[in-house]
Amino acid sequence: MSTIATPQEAAPGLPVFTFAYVRTSDPLARPLLQDLEREYDSRYGIEVFGEPASVEINRYPEQAFAAPDGAFLLLLEDGRPVSGGAFFRLDERTAEFKRVWTRSDRRGRGLARVVLGELEREAKRLGYERVYLTTGPRQPEAVALYRGTGYTPLFDVTKSAAEIGVHPFEKSLAGLEVLPRRTQAEIPPKRIDSEAFAASVHAAAAAAAVAPAAAAADTPAGAADSPPDPAPPVPASRPADAAGEPGPSRRVVPLKHWGRWIVSAIAVFFLAQLVWTFFTNPQWRWPVFAEYFFNEAVLRGLWLTLWLTAVSAVIGFVLGALLALARLSGSPLLNSFAWGFIWFFRSVPLIVQLVLWYNLGYLFPTLGIGWPFTYDFWLVEFNTVQLISAAAAAVLGLSLHQAAYSAEIIRGGLLSVDQGQIEAAKALGIPRSRRFFRITLPQAARAILPNAFNEVIGLLKGTSVVFILALPELFYTVQVIYNRNQQVVPLLLVATVWYTIFTSVLSVVQFYIERHFAKGTARELPPTPIQRLKRWARGFLGPRSGEPGPQLPTSSVAAITSSQR
Repeated sequence: MSTIATPQEAAPGLPVFTFAYVRTSDPLARPLLQDLEREYDSRYGIEVFGEPASVEINRYPEQAFAAPDGAFLLLLEDGRPVSGGAFFRLDERTAEFKRVWTRSDRRGRGLARVVLGELEREAKRLGYERVYLTTGPRQPEAVALYRGTGYTPLFDVTKSAAEIGVHPFEKSLAGLEVLPRRTQAEIPPKRIDSEAFAASVHAAAAAAAVAPAAAAADTPAGAADSPPDPAPPVPASRPADAAGEPGPSRRVVPLKHWGRWIVSAIAVFFLAQLVWTFFTNPQWRWPVFAEYFFNEAVLRGLWLTLWLTAVSAVIGFVLGALLALARLSGSPLLNSFAWGFIWFFRSVPLIVQLVLWYNLGYLFPTLGIGWPFTYDFWLVEFNTVQLISAAAAAVLGLSLHQAAYSAEIIRGGLLSVDQGQIEAAKALGIPRSRRFFRITLPQAARAILPNAFNEVIGLLKGTSVVFILALPELFYTVQVIYNRNQQVVPLLLVATVWYTIFTSVLSVVQFYIERHFAKGTARELPPTPIQRLKRWARGFLGPRSGEPGPQLPTSSVAAITSSQR
């Protein structure tokens, strides 16, 4: 086995170590990731985490491990990767390290410590203040490595590995001194032969000799970060010259998606054409639109539309939840009743239901409470025409129609919860109500919310159907106005814009509620629009004064040398 050469020992034939910052899809990294996947599966299988290694390795997009938010680092020995690691953005001040590993035939030499140190310096260069990482319960050597390099355990060290499960660590980068790294494009990697690099490598090797448990096998950060075995061949794009130096790196040329560009250009053309008509076609009559947009009658109609939506949505989803529970109950009677209700109200068109409820007085002139199976309402009696007004008919029609659809949405969400979790909760003796509200419902909410908000948005627009009852909601109001002044397009545009505004508001609410319920499943929550804007502004305007800016590589391999001091 070859050893790491000191500056005095550096000579032709001895190993040369270089750093390479690459993309996760780079051919140089692929063999390591494939062998990493095989070793992870052999060590854990799927019984520990419930998924194969390929799921974890491919969980994050390639851009997550690229500047300005992350990095993917390889340590090359004579042009061949022997160790590596990566990180991505966990939050504004924290980088999460992943895939820190060393090839099985190169362990015991402290290479993972070298990679770990370079990753920490790169994270500090990109402006991070803290490192977070995790390792699996069957990797005691990784636990020893991180504890030996200054990482603080975020778990109870007195418990066994099986009790702890995934082992989280953190480390502050506040006291780390960082020199700017140099990215060199289209030139071969240079020798790392400075005294500083050699001293750091030998210090790591010495530490490995003192603590063999920490250096016996350098292992990854994270559940799927284990080292591969065979040495991958040097890609053909990096041939060695007669002197033994690796040849120049091949330039990566982005794939040109001509079809995508053509379709995008056509879409932009039609959008520009539509916007152009807004400013050039006088038939839009924007002054009329502006006159009626905040008209008192229009605002009253808008308020009635929002009121009908809110009341019908609440009644519909409450009744739908009861129907969904009845459909899932063990009672054949409740199940049949719920199924019949859903079948009937999904079969009859909404406009027919509204007319039926509004004209219920023709079928039942009076309603009340009295003797069963008779029309002798001796206890309480109501006049149906007075009881079922236009507003009451609209609420009844919209609510019952919505309940039928909501019941199936809620039932589908409840059925999406893994039955094994419910059985485990039963085995632990957790009460039925607590099982439902603390285990089943929070998980079902992720499946329910998108369809539920879709129904609410549909209900907001569906209130326009109640114009058949001459109820002055938004659409009926603009109809009355344009029938008087014949300004059809501007008035329809008024209704369209108001519907669009409140549909957009509901979409924003949906985004934040879904983001809240994703906390239990997503390791990193999707960025909010404000966070996306800040990130775009930071990338567009450049780093602030005193803040290290990201260095974008211009080739697939960036050579980092000790001459950067």
